[in-house]
Amino acid sequence: MNIANLPTDKHDFKSIERLSCLEESEVISLIPKLLEWLQDMNWPIATAVADLLQTYKTQTAPHVQAVFLLREDTEWISNILNHLMDEWDSGIISTLSSGLHSLAQASDIYADSDLLAVELLWKHRLIEKDAVSILLETKMSDTEGLINPFTAEQKALYQTMENERLHILDTDITQIKNHLLNYSDETHGQKWELENLLRRHEEIAATITRMME
Repeated sequence: MNIANLPTDKHDFKSIERLSCLEESEVISLIPKLLEWLQDMNWPIATAVADLLQTYKTQTAPHVQAVFLLREDTEWISNILNHLMDEWDSGIISTLSSGLHSLAQASDIYADSDLLAVELLWKHRLIEKDAVSILLETKMSDTEGLINPFTAEQKALYQTMENERLHILDTDITQIKNHLLNYSDETHGQKWELENLLRRHEEIAATITRMME
């Protein structure tokens, strides 16, 4: 493995140009390290790396399976599903079927890797429609169960906090620190948790609509 050809930072587009000119065998040996650049799609180089890896779909698939098995970084997995595997054909996707089924059965309330896995499985007809319905209904029910304990008073407080935050962003950003100090870390954490659960609830509903059409 010639690591000298790997990107050295998130702006190293010249490395992609070098890699595109290398022999296939040289690039293949670097695939595990290249995949790491998909851990954050906000990195400028991430999309360029994903485009490069599209040339090596078959060789990349086993390394994707290894990332699935780690199950530690769901944002990374979501990026792979959404920005890399979305363009793969059914033959390659089928080799990752077991890993995708495991992801689909899990619950990822932060990065929604489970929902992306369900959609890929359905897109390539690697799961039955009845199984999809059961999975999504279960995920919806679980999410509603996590939302229900929040009281009306909490929800009203969190809305007030959000209105204050948006007002500060529109008027005087220097006051954001004072806004943060006005409420406890626990309250901010609960607000963020509820907002994420509501977002996930909407995403599950949208997934159901897309897949049941």
